[in-house]
Amino acid sequence: MKGQESLELILVYSIAIIVIGSIFYVIFTLFPSLTGATTAASYSGFSGFGIIQQGYISSQKLFYIDFQNLLNENVKIDGISMIIAGVNYTDFVCSKTYLPALEKTECNLSSVSLGSSFTGNGYIYYTPTNISSSPVIAASGNVIN
Repeated sequence: MKGQESLELILVYSIAIIVIGSIFYVIFTLFPSLTGATTAASYSGFSGFGIIQQGYISSQKLFYIDFQNLLNENVKIDGISMIIAGVNYTDFVCSKTYLPALEKTECNLSSVSLGSSFTGNGYIYYTPTNISSSPVIAASGNVIN
């Protein structure tokens, strides 16, 4: 009899722990800002550049994008533009503006309120350093947060 009561007690506590854990999982999944983590981000396009990571940290009002030069030439980064809901954001600051082949850089856009989810178009403007006429070329892609 005591064994059955102990088993029932363990079963009730186990179910209670599972229910409480499930509630916490749902809350932190639906509201990631409660943990202070960045929101999930994705991207597509940006031919010639490999996007390493990107995201938006809402607590710091900071959008960041890290990318690698996958072109077979050195380039000068002339700027980055991101258009979200008709607003063109161009005040990105990059850690490097001269980017040899296969090198990486991080570019940040600070003091911007983008909300927890957004979709937009992004452009990386660059000039190949081996061309004397210095045309500015844009690699375009989509940004989703």
